[in-house]
Amino acid sequence: MRARPSDEWDDGSEHFEQPPGPPPSPSRGGGGGRGGGGRGGFPRLPALSPRIYFIAAGGLGVVVVLALVAALLGGGGESAERRAPEASMGEPAESGLSPASYSSSPSTGAYAAIERRAQDPAPLTVEEAFPAAARSLEVPDAGMELSLKDKRLDGDCAAAVWGSGVGKELRRGGCTQAVRGVYADTGKGYALTVAVFNLAAREDADRLVGALGGGGGFVRPLQAAAPLDRFGQGFTMARGLAMGHFAAVSWAQRLDGKGDAADDTLLSLLIEGGKAPAVLGRAARAPEDPASPAS
Repeated sequence: MRARPSDEWDDGSEHFEQPPGPPPSPSRGGGGGRGGGGRGGFPRLPALSPRIYFIAAGGLGVVVVLALVAALLGGGGESAERRAPEASMGEPAESGLSPASYSSSPSTGAYAAIERRAQDPAPLTVEEAFPAAARSLEVPDAGMELSLKDKRLDGDCAAAVWGSGVGKELRRGGCTQAVRGVYADTGKGYALTVAVFNLAAREDADRLVGALGGGGGFVRPLQAAAPLDRFGQGFTMARGLAMGHFAAVSWAQRLDGKGDAADDTLLSLLIEGGKAPAVLGRAARAPEDPASPAS
């Protein structure tokens, strides 16, 4: 039986502390120089008969053909099955806001049936990502209910992030969709941004959630009216979860910009925001792989 996704917070995730506010724009460093080859004199070979030239040329032709076949079949350090074609994307914004505290977790066996987009090819829809039951998020311990204020699905994943480093990972991972939403309880003074990225494989999702903590970019919150126009300013916390070939990000804050990493309400919001309905639904509906071990 395949294990179901867990709601537990303590999952051995990586944790990063970042200063609030926008980090500097990532460097676009150039490549190295080319080495120059000398024109030193080589010893002259004795003349060869036409027959030997013909045989040598035939052997060289076989080598060239084999090399071309190997290249077409995806030779190299990464197999063709695991290597995603780079997605056609625009360029993300060069700068933006990042959370002061970020943690991430790789995918687990609970999502084994959706580790590859080839297993789960249907595109995401806004209705799937934000069904009626997900139009509000309750945090009972805080006596709070956040309502969905805005939502958006982009076919160009670059529109949903800033930073060349994160853009590079999305392109490398074959990102085809990014869906975002923003929730708020303005009376209680809390807000939450959520995002889901549709990538080619589990490894791509693992890499992306790790890269989001490296300072090379982050999710762009949706533009919204006051007081949500200040989202991302002040102290904020975020969490990235790889869930099969999807990467889900939840990003929480107090609207007054205050708080710290020990704020239980912010932690609860991150957990609720990580329960991406579209991804959990697909993992639950997907047939179990008979080759995968029971867990």
